[in-house]
Order: sequence, then C-alpha cells, then structure tokens
Amino acid sequence: MDYYVGNGVYDFLSRCKEKENFFWTSGNLWILVYGDSNYEPKVVTVASGNPLNIVITEAEMKAVKVARQLVEGTDIGVNFVRFDPCKPINQVAYWNPGMARIPIISSEELKNRFRQYGLEMNEMSAHKSINDKSSSPYHDWQRAHMGDSVIVADIDLIRYQGEEIREIIELKRSYIDIEKWEPYKQDYKNFILLSKLARRRELDFFIVYNHRTKTPFFDDVSKVKIFAFDHRRQICCRFLGYRNIYQFAEGITKKER
Repeated sequence: MDYYVGNGVYDFLSRCKEKENFFWTSGNLWILVYGDSNYEPKVVTVASGNPLNIVITEAEMKAVKVARQLVEGTDIGVNFVRFDPCKPINQVAYWNPGMARIPIISSEELKNRFRQYGLEMNEMSAHKSINDKSSSPYHDWQRAHMGDSVIVADIDLIRYQGEEIREIIELKRSYIDIEKWEPYKQDYKNFILLSKLARRRELDFFIVYNHRTKTPFFDDVSKVKIFAFDHRRQICCRFLGYRNIYQFAEGITKKER
C-alpha cells in the first residue's frame, strides 16, 4: 500500500536539471524528527513500510544516509524502523548505529527504544497527526503511544549544495489563494522543532507554499510563496517573497543564518 504520493513540487523537481540538488522520500518511506515538549530534537527516524524480513533496500539505505547527515556533529540520535504496511504494528524491524543487524522487536520494545532517546511515551492520543493523508500503521502506532508530550515533524524536502545539506524545506499547499496564505500558528510547534534541528547543523529552514484548485484538480507550482523560519528571532516567521518554480529549483532564496 502506498500513501500520499502526489505532489506537484516533487513532480517538477523530478524532471528538472537541478534534481540532484534535492532529496525527498515518497510512497511508504518517511524521515521523521521527534522532539521533546521543549521542541528539542532527540532522534531522526527513517520509517519504512515493507515486509520485515527483506534485505534493506536502496531507497532505505539512502534515507538512512541522509538522516545521519542531518544529525552529523550533534547528539541527536538516528534510527530505522520498518513496519508491515498492511497490518497493525505488533512487531517491527529496528536498527540504530552500532547494531550489526536489523532484528525484529516487539511494539513494547520499540517504545523502550524511543524512551532511550529521552522521549516520554504515554497512552494519550495526539491532537494532531502529521498528515491525515499519509496515515499508515506506523503513524497510527505513533499517535497511540507517543501522545502530546512528543513533538513530531516529517522532513518534506532537503536541498544539497554539492555533497552537503544546506536547507530543510517544509512544503505546504491548500486551496487558499497564494497571496492570502500564511503559515498556521498550530503548526509552529513542528516548525520550531525543524528550526532547532536546522540551527544545530547551521542549515537554513524554509516554508514553501503553492496553491491547488479543487475542480478540476490542479497542483499549481508555477509560483511558490517562501517564508524563512528561525525560532531564535522575535518574529520567527518572515515572508521572503514569491518565486517561480524554476527560480526555486535554482536556489534563489534569501539566506537566514
């Protein structure tokens, strides 16, 4: 089963000459950032929906490599969780650096692994899912066992400069007119978490919005709206301007370090 795979920005980037400057996951693969109640990033998780006993795939290896790059030089952890995409989670395949193999562990043991990163596990249901359309058995497990004490955000897009990560990019889209849309205040917890991860690595963090229409459905990425988000600033979210999609792909943004 595949989840929430359609996105106009990804579609454009997959065909443009700057494709190699970007990384994103799709289908049954996610890079997730987990933080504590103070929005401090504790672990970056690669979650993959695949049969538990298969050999690690090329896409999974690439995602783990990127996750390790994201936390390089910090005390933020990295782990890999593979779940059966067709069943509620009772067992997962699990790995973190230092492990020679990828064993099968129970749901309860998975909770213990996340506790080791300093995350508080509880039975309260979280009020906000990552994205309803990207729901999977893993996301259901996460909502059931992590609750509101843990902040979680997914990594939508990463921009490289050569071999080095330079930007974390949050992609947003809706039916709201592009001139009127502003980042939602209820998303600020996620943005602060991603901003803190970015600043730990001296990266930039941007929010990029595009408009889509309902009838007929059209994901319009011809023009995007760009915000810089820096939790350290008094006004943490600042509108930078509009770019056409070619300018965005070429990296024409204002740096915010």
